[in-house]
Parts: sequence; C-alpha cells; structure tokens
Amino acid sequence: MKQLILITAVSLGLAACDADDIEKLMKSGESSSSIARDVNPEQLARGAALFKNNCAVCHGAQGEGSASWQKRDENGKFPPPPLNGTGHTWHHPTAVLKYTISNGTSKIGGNMPAFKGKLSDSEVDDILSFIKAKWPAPLYEAWYRTDELARKAKE
Repeated sequence: MKQLILITAVSLGLAACDADDIEKLMKSGESSSSIARDVNPEQLARGAALFKNNCAVCHGAQGEGSASWQKRDENGKFPPPPLNGTGHTWHHPTAVLKYTISNGTSKIGGNMPAFKGKLSDSEVDDILSFIKAKWPAPLYEAWYRTDELARKAKE
C-alpha cells in the first residue's frame, strides 16, 4: 500500500497538467528516439477487442471520452476521461492505471466500475497496450519517464 501511495503521489504531480501543458509538450517536439514502444500486434488486437467490449461504451470507440470530463455531472461524478492522449491518463504510471481499472473510480468521484474479477491481469495489460498505442510520441515518452520513476520507487 505504501508503494501505491508513493506511485500515486508521483503521478499526481504530473496530473496537474492541463490542456495548455499538453499542447506545449506536443508543439515542443520533445521526443526521444531512445524510447521505443514495445508494440505486439497480437496484444494490440486483443486489447482493441477488450476495449470495444468493456471500455468503449463509456470512453468512446476511439477513447475520446466525454467532452466535459473535467466537470462533475448532475450526480456529482466525473464523466469518463479521454484515454487517447487528450486527457490525463498518460500522467499515471502503469501501477495506478491497473489499480484504477481493477478498483474503479467511485471512491474518487468517478463512475467507472471495478473490473477486478471481470478482467484478468493479462487482459488489463492488453487494454493498456491498446490505449498507450493511441498516445502521440511526446506524451508516450513523458508517460514512460513517469512510469520508470514509479518502477524505481517500487524497488
């Protein structure tokens, strides 16, 4: 639990970024060819199918999320965020993303149900692989550095 708190703290520091920060990062061209994506076509295909069957109903077919994802709805809950790189998902290390998928977001003001017991660990990995493949290179690389810090903190 202590490790999850540390990982969450690292990711929350980045979560304060807004649309202007994303735009600046994209325009800066900050991209390092040293960070190669580990793309497995079979995993992406499985992830696409799992995303379509479990996530798209809320997050949209292309992971576009709700247009008003940063504002609470009439029930006081946050709508589904975009997962395609236009939201905040890329700010979070893998451990936080897996935790969120497994446990849902009801405790933090969202509507996402818990998928623990519905999706296996490997299915969650497949979905995350599919989602990460949608992120533009500068965002993926920023995520990679955050994830690397979280992995080192866990050691």
